[in-house]
Amino acid sequence: MMGIREVTRHTSQVIHRAAAGETVLITEHGEPIAMLVPLPATGEPAVDQLIREGKLTPASNPAGVAALLAITPYPASDSTDTADVVAELRADRL
Repeated sequence: MMGIREVTRHTSQVIHRAAAGETVLITEHGEPIAMLVPLPATGEPAVDQLIREGKLTPASNPAGVAALLAITPYPASDSTDTADVVAELRADRL
């Protein structure tokens, strides 16, 4: 944990710590307000290099592949219209 005042005084050092793999929790008046984390490593050197260069943005799905695999397929039938299915799914969010 690091106070916001210390972060502003030593910004470069804090960023280097995160770049080296450390997660830095930033606090204000003792309460966590932000987290500085290292860029994710994909395991693919070419992809990791593009991310570091700012030419590629990693996916923003915080739960990763597990969340995608947990999606339950919508049961289909020959009479189901795709537009009806989408409308029904959207209605669940309202």
